[in-house]
Amino acid sequence: MGQELSDSDDDDDESSIKKGRMDDSYHFDADERREWRAKIREVISKHPEIQEEIDPAEKLNKMQKLLADYPLVVDDDDPNWPEDADGWGFNLGQFFDKITIKNAKKENDDDDDYDSEKEVVWQDDNYIRPIKDIKIAQWEETVFKDISPLIILVHNRYKRPKENERVWDELEKAVHIIWNCRLPSPRCVAVDAIVEDALASALKVSVFPEIIFTKAGKILYREQAIRTADELSKMMAFFYYGAAKPPCLDLIGNGQEMIPSIVIKS
Repeated sequence: MGQELSDSDDDDDESSIKKGRMDDSYHFDADERREWRAKIREVISKHPEIQEEIDPAEKLNKMQKLLADYPLVVDDDDPNWPEDADGWGFNLGQFFDKITIKNAKKENDDDDDYDSEKEVVWQDDNYIRPIKDIKIAQWEETVFKDISPLIILVHNRYKRPKENERVWDELEKAVHIIWNCRLPSPRCVAVDAIVEDALASALKVSVFPEIIFTKAGKILYREQAIRTADELSKMMAFFYYGAAKPPCLDLIGNGQEMIPSIVIKS
């Protein structure tokens, strides 16, 4: 900071008023100004001035140490790789839990164009998720202890990524369509073929994405086409609620394929 911080809050306020530069959006009262100045001094005292390293050899040594302490690339075969990592060496869920950010209007905001319905509200996923990620350790309990209707989305972030993302979005919308009809939607789980390759292999999925409709331990139908939310909701209604067969299922056969059981070796 190039200028010395003044302790005289009253002098600053008077000078600002005299010059006609008072900005209400940044104006603090005297107590708030003293508190912030104290915090700024505290931070500055903890971080003395840092000298730039000029010596090339020493700069290289420090850079190598930083790369060793904080690697930018991690091998996915690394034994220290977290089991619940989302493909980047960490689980995104660890950063988001019960976070809500709302763009609230200030009381002194006289903007006539303000629209309360367009307020920005950000929330994390700490609510009922239409699609839940599943790992191989949860497979047996998810599939065989609960025999209620289950839809399995097997996706691969590196093979046809746009199609995988679109199918996920359409499946979520289809679940909301069922909810809006005041019906209990079938359970929906997602299998990440990159992380859970053994599970994807056991399900005999090689083309991504693929949606598998199951019920009571049996695979009713496999869908590899990119379907809209409306089509998917009609397929759910047909398989689980006794609705008429939708046109997209005209060629469906009588599938009696069993859901594979997977035993994890300790």
